[in-house]
Amino acid sequence: MKHTLNILKVLGEETRLRIFMALVDQELCVCQIVSMLGLAASTTSKHLALMYQAGIIEQRKDGRWAYYSITSDWIVKNKFHKWLLEELASSDKIKEDHLKLAEYLKNWGKNACNPVVKDFTTDEGCC
Repeated sequence: MKHTLNILKVLGEETRLRIFMALVDQELCVCQIVSMLGLAASTTSKHLALMYQAGIIEQRKDGRWAYYSITSDWIVKNKFHKWLLEELASSDKIKEDHLKLAEYLKNWGKNACNPVVKDFTTDEGCC
Protein backbone atom coordinates (compact mmCIF):
# COMPACT_ATOMS: atom_id res chain seq x y z
CA MET A 1 0.00 0.00 0.00
CA LYS A 2 2.88 2.37 0.76
CA HIS A 3 4.13 2.12 -2.84
CA THR A 4 0.67 2.93 -4.22
CA LEU A 5 0.32 5.93 -1.93
CA ASN A 6 3.71 7.22 -3.05
CA ILE A 7 2.70 6.96 -6.72
CA LEU A 8 -0.53 8.82 -5.99
CA LYS A 9 1.42 11.56 -4.20
CA VAL A 10 3.88 11.88 -7.05
CA LEU A 11 1.23 12.01 -9.75
CA GLY A 12 -1.07 14.17 -7.63
CA GLU A 13 0.66 17.31 -8.88
CA GLU A 14 -0.12 19.11 -12.15
CA THR A 15 3.42 19.47 -13.47
CA ARG A 16 4.23 15.80 -12.95
CA LEU A 17 0.96 14.80 -14.66
CA ARG A 18 1.94 17.01 -17.59
CA ILE A 19 5.34 15.31 -17.75
CA PHE A 20 3.66 11.90 -17.55
CA MET A 21 1.33 12.75 -20.45
CA ALA A 22 4.24 14.05 -22.55
CA LEU A 23 6.14 10.79 -22.02
CA VAL A 24 3.22 8.47 -22.80
CA ASP A 25 4.15 7.92 -26.45
CA GLN A 26 7.79 8.99 -26.56
CA GLU A 27 10.99 9.50 -24.69
CA LEU A 28 12.23 13.04 -24.20
CA CYS A 29 15.36 14.81 -23.07
CA VAL A 30 15.11 17.07 -20.03
CA CYS A 31 15.69 20.06 -22.29
CA GLN A 32 12.62 19.17 -24.34
CA ILE A 33 10.53 18.80 -21.19
CA VAL A 34 11.83 22.12 -19.84
CA SER A 35 10.83 23.80 -23.10
CA MET A 36 7.33 22.33 -22.96
CA LEU A 37 6.73 23.24 -19.32
CA GLY A 38 8.34 26.67 -19.40
CA LEU A 39 9.85 26.02 -15.96
CA ALA A 40 13.41 26.29 -14.71
CA ALA A 41 15.60 23.30 -15.47
CA SER A 42 16.25 22.75 -11.76
CA THR A 43 12.51 22.63 -11.00
CA THR A 44 11.90 20.22 -13.87
CA SER A 45 14.76 17.99 -12.70
CA LYS A 46 13.23 17.82 -9.21
CA HIS A 47 9.92 16.68 -10.68
CA LEU A 48 11.71 14.07 -12.80
CA ALA A 49 13.66 12.87 -9.76
CA LEU A 50 10.44 12.24 -7.81
CA MET A 51 8.94 10.36 -10.74
CA TYR A 52 12.14 8.34 -11.18
CA GLN A 53 12.28 7.43 -7.48
CA ALA A 54 8.64 6.31 -7.60
CA GLY A 55 9.49 3.98 -10.50
CA ILE A 56 7.21 5.77 -12.97
CA ILE A 57 9.93 6.87 -15.37
CA GLU A 58 13.33 5.59 -16.39
CA GLN A 59 16.42 7.24 -17.77
CA ARG A 60 18.53 6.25 -20.77
CA LYS A 61 21.90 7.91 -21.38
CA ASP A 62 23.21 8.48 -24.88
CA GLY A 63 26.51 10.35 -24.69
CA ARG A 64 25.81 13.67 -23.02
CA TRP A 65 22.06 13.28 -23.49
CA ALA A 66 19.70 11.85 -20.88
CA TYR A 67 16.34 10.64 -22.16
CA TYR A 68 13.31 9.86 -20.04
CA SER A 69 10.36 7.57 -20.68
CA ILE A 70 7.64 5.85 -18.72
CA THR A 71 8.92 2.51 -17.47
CA SER A 72 7.47 -0.44 -19.38
CA ASP A 73 6.97 -2.30 -16.10
CA TRP A 74 4.90 0.56 -14.74
CA ILE A 75 2.67 0.58 -17.82
CA VAL A 76 2.19 -3.20 -17.79
CA LYS A 77 1.56 -3.50 -14.04
CA ASN A 78 -0.61 -0.42 -13.52
CA LYS A 79 -4.11 -0.07 -14.90
CA PHE A 80 -4.00 3.37 -13.33
CA HIS A 81 -2.10 4.76 -16.31
CA LYS A 82 -4.95 3.85 -18.69
CA TRP A 83 -7.39 5.70 -16.49
CA LEU A 84 -5.08 8.74 -16.41
CA LEU A 85 -4.81 8.73 -20.20
CA GLU A 86 -8.57 8.67 -20.58
CA GLU A 87 -9.15 11.33 -17.93
CA LEU A 88 -6.51 13.75 -19.21
CA ALA A 89 -6.94 13.24 -22.97
CA SER A 90 -9.46 16.07 -23.21
CA SER A 91 -7.55 18.48 -20.95
CA ASP A 92 -6.85 21.83 -22.60
CA LYS A 93 -3.52 22.07 -20.77
CA ILE A 94 -2.41 18.66 -22.04
CA LYS A 95 -3.45 19.58 -25.59
CA GLU A 96 -1.50 22.84 -25.29
CA ASP A 97 1.55 20.94 -24.02
CA HIS A 98 1.38 18.52 -26.96
CA LEU A 99 1.22 21.42 -29.44
CA LYS A 100 4.12 23.23 -27.74
CA LEU A 101 6.18 20.07 -27.67
CA ALA A 102 5.42 19.26 -31.32
CA GLU A 103 6.56 22.73 -32.36
CA TYR A 104 9.74 22.43 -30.31
CA LEU A 105 10.52 18.97 -31.70
CA LYS A 106 9.96 20.23 -35.24
CA ASN A 107 12.72 22.81 -34.67
CA TRP A 108 14.86 20.47 -32.53
CA GLY A 109 17.82 20.37 -34.92
CA LYS A 110 18.02 24.16 -35.08
CA ASN A 111 18.16 24.83 -31.36
CA ALA A 112 19.21 21.47 -29.95
CA CYS A 113 19.46 21.80 -26.22
CA ASN A 114 20.63 25.33 -25.60
CA PRO A 115 20.24 25.23 -21.81
CA VAL A 116 22.61 23.18 -19.71
CA VAL A 117 20.42 21.01 -17.52
CA LYS A 118 21.66 19.00 -14.57
CA ASP A 119 21.05 15.27 -14.63
CA PHE A 120 19.67 14.35 -11.21
CA THR A 121 21.43 10.98 -11.09
CA THR A 122 24.94 12.30 -11.73
CA ASP A 123 26.86 15.55 -11.47
CA GLU A 124 26.89 15.98 -15.23
CA GLY A 125 24.76 18.24 -17.36
CA CYS A 126 22.29 16.42 -19.55
CA CYS A 127 23.29 18.20 -22.68
